[in-house]
Amino acid sequence: MEGEVEEIDKKSYVKALIISGIVVLLVLVAYYISMLTLTKYELEDDTHVAINDNLVVHIDVLEREGSKQLIAGYAYVKDQEIKTVDSTYVLKNEETGKMYKTRCKREVNPNVSKEYSRAGMRTRFFTNGLKKGRYDIYVLYKNNDLNILANTGIYIDI
Repeated sequence: MEGEVEEIDKKSYVKALIISGIVVLLVLVAYYISMLTLTKYELEDDTHVAINDNLVVHIDVLEREGSKQLIAGYAYVKDQEIKTVDSTYVLKNEETGKMYKTRCKREVNPNVSKEYSRAGMRTRFFTNGLKKGRYDIYVLYKNNDLNILANTGIYIDI
């Protein structure tokens, strides 16, 4: 009788372990998918559209694989220390003017001087659901209380 109880406990433990693993996997998949989605964006009241604010923006990588797009580059203001950066890429449909904000991952960028190495940014997103057309790529630069939207001069066709 005692052996049966232990066996039941082992079976319950294995089931709980499998269910926990499945739940963790589902949460990770949901998080990954959420990182690849775009959100609609409208200019905020304090957003300054850059003409020339000593803001340097550059795109190093622009790759497309099916419906998945990758953009990587950097953004920084000359002679300004990078402290609290929350920059991202914004896509603007040339025809409709609608804008979509991506989620960016901060990264060290080896293409800039050491003082700006934390200016690197990378995003991946799905183009599904976007209207076909040309999208200008902007950088929404937020650092040290700045809120600047700058056109990179580069576009993607979807």
